[in-house]
Amino acid sequence: MDWVIDLFPSFPGAEGVVSVGLFLVLGAVLAALCWAIYWFSRQIVFHGNIRRYQTPVGLSEMALTYEQYAAMAKAAHAEGKIRESIRCSYLSLLFYMERAGWIRIEKWKTDWDYRDELERSRASAVPYFQRSALLFERVWYGHEPVDEDSFLGFQRDIDALIAEREAR
Repeated sequence: MDWVIDLFPSFPGAEGVVSVGLFLVLGAVLAALCWAIYWFSRQIVFHGNIRRYQTPVGLSEMALTYEQYAAMAKAAHAEGKIRESIRCSYLSLLFYMERAGWIRIEKWKTDWDYRDELERSRASAVPYFQRSALLFERVWYGHEPVDEDSFLGFQRDIDALIAEREAR
């Protein structure tokens, strides 16, 4: 504090002004630090919750194969559970693409991470995947109602992706 007072030797009452100013600056820095800690903590918690709710596949489901998901999709469709059938079909597609070596499934990845990965490994499959992922997200996360025609279009895109790999 003395070096600050020495900057203003001719100012009467410099010691009191410097003391008050110094406390105000320290208070502002402390308040900004507390706000930053609070804000970063909220961001971490918020993004952690978002990521937890947005993963379409849980840890226990990572052990299933694409054939198992395809069978689950057919069973759900036969029971009239189109929403669940779309989810299982989409997961079947992801696991099929992983087995083909086009993507690598990770719990933390989003559909658009898979899209970017697919673009690097098999760009011709991106339009089919993109349409499938959009419908899956609208139905599964957006709770958009789905009809039989949408489901059949979804299945056609998946079949086209599988046929593309089989043709090569």
